[in-house]
Amino acid sequence: MVNEKMKKSNKGDLQKEKLLSAARQLFAKKGYEASSTKEINHQAGASDGLLYYYFPGGKEQLLNEIIRQTTDSKASEFIIRFDKIVSIGCSTEETLVNIFLMMWNLLTKKENYQVLLIMIREQAAIDRKQMTWIWKLDSVIQRKIFDYLSDQFSTRMIHGNDPKTMADVISSIYESFIYCQLVLNNDTKFTDDSKERLIREIHLVLKG
Repeated sequence: MVNEKMKKSNKGDLQKEKLLSAARQLFAKKGYEASSTKEINHQAGASDGLLYYYFPGGKEQLLNEIIRQTTDSKASEFIIRFDKIVSIGCSTEETLVNIFLMMWNLLTKKENYQVLLIMIREQAAIDRKQMTWIWKLDSVIQRKIFDYLSDQFSTRMIHGNDPKTMADVISSIYESFIYCQLVLNNDTKFTDDSKERLIREIHLVLKG
């Protein structure tokens, strides 16, 4: 009896993940409004109406869950990878470049990239609760950069602007590269030329 319940539970979890995956792909490719629940069911290999069995709130609940899962998991993964990069002990400039490259690698993974496109392009469909999750992820990134730069100031590894101002500028540089290349140009390849431009911009900020 217990094994039977576990099998049903596992099957249900698998079906929910298939529906979430199908919705994520369609929302990223066609847009939230243009994607129908029928298409999502078909993409997931599910019978018509099964979506509402697992997600009674329909597309809105799917969008909600896609963003929640991504922001929660990526915040934890970002912190782990960030701390690992900082622990290596490279120069401040190298560390900030490596932090960006780590973020880029995370964001260009297929599933993460799809969610990034959804969050940017479907802001009208994202409610306040979902935006809170997005802001939470953004605040984690901002805080980690600020803490790192504060430590660099305290040990006199860098001089010039205060760490808060510098962290804001560095974050803006990161966001500009991500938005212009990933969102506007739909280009997931970070070329050597792009890296050189990133290095120059970070170098200018650190030199104050």
